[in-house]
Amino acid sequence: MNNRTVSLTNGRTMAEHLLLFIVWLICPMCSAFAQVPDEVNEDFVIASLLVASPGEALYSRAGHCALRMQCPEHNLDYVFSYESESISHRIPAFLSGKLKMGMFAIETADYISTYGEDGRGVMEYTLNIPIESKRNLWRVLDNHMMQGADLPYDYITRGCAYSTLMLLKEGIAPMRIEYGKWPEKFRTLTRRELASLQMKRYPWTRAFLNIICNGAINDAYCSLEDKVIMPVDLVEVLSSARLDGKPLICEKSELLHTVSAMDERCPITPFIVSLLILVLTIVFALLKNSTMDYVLLFIQTVLGLLTVYLVFFSDLCCTEWSWHIVPFNPLPLVFWKWREYWALPYACIIGLWVIVMLVYPHRLTDYPYIVTAVSLMISYLSMICKKKKENAI
Repeated sequence: MNNRTVSLTNGRTMAEHLLLFIVWLICPMCSAFAQVPDEVNEDFVIASLLVASPGEALYSRAGHCALRMQCPEHNLDYVFSYESESISHRIPAFLSGKLKMGMFAIETADYISTYGEDGRGVMEYTLNIPIESKRNLWRVLDNHMMQGADLPYDYITRGCAYSTLMLLKEGIAPMRIEYGKWPEKFRTLTRRELASLQMKRYPWTRAFLNIICNGAINDAYCSLEDKVIMPVDLVEVLSSARLDGKPLICEKSELLHTVSAMDERCPITPFIVSLLILVLTIVFALLKNSTMDYVLLFIQTVLGLLTVYLVFFSDLCCTEWSWHIVPFNPLPLVFWKWREYWALPYACIIGLWVIVMLVYPHRLTDYPYIVTAVSLMISYLSMICKKKKENAI
């Protein structure tokens, strides 16, 4: 996901309008780069990759990356980055797929200052590409910026890491990036698993992403480039890449801002919560108490409504289908009155679902959801046992 958000459309500030106007004026100057003599110094334009460390907000846990373009002779220094409307203030719009985003040119000093205010670090990796390619890359970035800030929010094709790689490829064409040996994880893992791998430190974020990100993100057979969706993965891939026989990233990297925020982790993880629910479900089932049946029905309904909305009504990317809809859906609430007829077959279906999920761990879901589904299965089985005893009496 894009991690730094700006105000777009109706919420755009006067300063942002002025910045966009200035960039419009700059574009002819960028085009003039093409007329610069061939013997011009390679540092006439400097291109680099900026990578910001993870932030505290849920949508910033992956970190962020963007392209920095400098022309010291003309005193130009901008960071080009896809930015979205604030997710934290527009969660319904995010879940519905109505959030907007666009390519922005932000003065580098302001860009670094914003991350500094959040206590996040910013690392710079200078790109070792020919001057003509750097001039063309700047023009490509300008062209994408001119598409406006009214693009649908898409954390895959316009996510920071993947979009940065695609913009870089477009800018250096017809030259091609010569990748080194791809890490084995890109060949064996899905995009969901690669994201989960980076989110181990943030289990609540990972749990949230696993409930909303489904569909195409589970495809393990897309191209290796399509799997570069995390900033750290982009740096890893480009560090071993070459261009025209030379390393694409210069050996020297520069820390533009150090990390100052404390990375506080929540000791209570979703997995611990799901285990607690499982233990309580077993205890209440042995005590023949129905309290947990209703607690689980509430959890199932809430997660079910979210899953059904994402699959059938949302335009958010990667919500084409979700296997979560099997255990987590609102139908048990609708037909609760007749649960004695459907509880047993539904418990069997959930049991089969759990087995399939355990065969492909993290490929289609996360362990907290598997454990919660087991609790649901036990709850429905205990209902059948209690009903049989009541009938026997």
